[in-house]
Amino acid sequence: MTIEHNIVYRLEGFTVNVTQRQIITPQQTLNVRPKTFSLLLQFLENPLQVLAKEFLLDKVWDDVTVEEQVLVQSIRELRQLFAPLEVIQTHPRKGYAWVVAVKKEHQHPEFIPNTKLAQARLKIPKVFIALGVVALCALGVFALKHYVANEPAQKNIIAVLPVDNRTEGSNLSWVRLGIMDQLIQSLQLTPDVQVFDVPYVLHLLEVSGVDINNRVQLANRIFEISGSSLVVDLELSGSVNDYRLRYRLFTPANQSSGVIMENRLDKVVENLANIIATKTDARLDLSHLNAEFNSSLVGEAWEKQKQRQSDAAIALLNTAVTIEPDNFLAHQLLIESTQGQNDWAQSIINARNAIGVAEQHQYARTYVFYYLLARAELMQGDIEQARHYLFIAQELTAEAFDSLYQAYIATLWGDIALKTGDQHTAEISYLRAMKHHQAIACPIGVSLVHLKLIEFYALQKKNDLLIAHRNQLKELIEQHKLPIELPVLTGK
Repeated sequence: MTIEHNIVYRLEGFTVNVTQRQIITPQQTLNVRPKTFSLLLQFLENPLQVLAKEFLLDKVWDDVTVEEQVLVQSIRELRQLFAPLEVIQTHPRKGYAWVVAVKKEHQHPEFIPNTKLAQARLKIPKVFIALGVVALCALGVFALKHYVANEPAQKNIIAVLPVDNRTEGSNLSWVRLGIMDQLIQSLQLTPDVQVFDVPYVLHLLEVSGVDINNRVQLANRIFEISGSSLVVDLELSGSVNDYRLRYRLFTPANQSSGVIMENRLDKVVENLANIIATKTDARLDLSHLNAEFNSSLVGEAWEKQKQRQSDAAIALLNTAVTIEPDNFLAHQLLIESTQGQNDWAQSIINARNAIGVAEQHQYARTYVFYYLLARAELMQGDIEQARHYLFIAQELTAEAFDSLYQAYIATLWGDIALKTGDQHTAEISYLRAMKHHQAIACPIGVSLVHLKLIEFYALQKKNDLLIAHRNQLKELIEQHKLPIELPVLTGK
């Protein structure tokens, strides 16, 4: 493509210098390979537009015949160069879109930034920088508050409750979480459909403060604290080869119910998944279903965790992943349990083992293990390894359209930036995490990010922003009756 010189593009802390083919931040200047830079310019000239793979290959690699994998590799390079910003969104079977606002500027040659000038920016009086950041963030706070109040999520957000198991005999005790997990895995995430994973639902139950046996009250509480649009309640009865699954599908406005009768549990899950897909436009993946899945050890471990017997729960989960290496729910609960005990070294071992099995089986949520691994590496003090694994998690999560884990990952990017003294990136990352939580109308997630920002602005002594976020947090706690303690302001 023809390059227009004396142009710079600006976006959220990054400057793209067209003449020198560089990406400049306040901390460093990055050189970019020619073809990758040409691809970047195609995106910057066409922001927010879905560009077909064929179009990009024709425009950037017009002088040579290449495979599609070359484009994929260059996309990966750009994502890594702009991390933690999520700059490129994949549209399956359509192409890619640049999703961050871009400002294009024409500059006189003598003002084109280079490495020395980029470093010189750091000498600008701090008072002007502070005023600019305060003004920008104040606008951001207003926009985020307006979004929460007036823009409820348009997604179908599904929460599946643990199964009320009333089958005859004790050999089916595993179905409580087993069927729940199988159903969740059957419902694919899309830009319009989100499905909470098992650990997150168990967390919601823990903080709900409601008796799990009171299913109607529990469903109403889940709506209140999670932003779910559909809560799935299940009761399994009967015996082997004669199963009856009674389901209730709660929405904030009403509920529907029915009974599924089958001689195999995988058929029970398949039928229910089809019913939910019809109501929510969810896409299905039934390839993983089988007649027997998830050992009773996972259910027993969950009960031990509820009783605060973490060591016993971890022992059960270790046995579960040994007996059933492809039991990904057991892997995830094991990693999270070891992290709950601050055993970061063992957590790293468990996460790496899980990733190996997950990649071998092409598990759709492998990004969960990369995220947990990045978190453990950060807590162990290896920032470069944390960045490496978190970038992989970010790529996989974006492709899977998982807003919840996009929020988790953005928060962890903020923690990494804060640990390295990059306050600008930390602030952007926390605000982005809040945006992802808002996309699924998750008041708990939004509240936890408010806590992060309150702590951040307290360290920065930005009292106006601190108070603004505290007031919004107070409003959320009161509105949703959240079990979160409002920080006490000191020095006032």
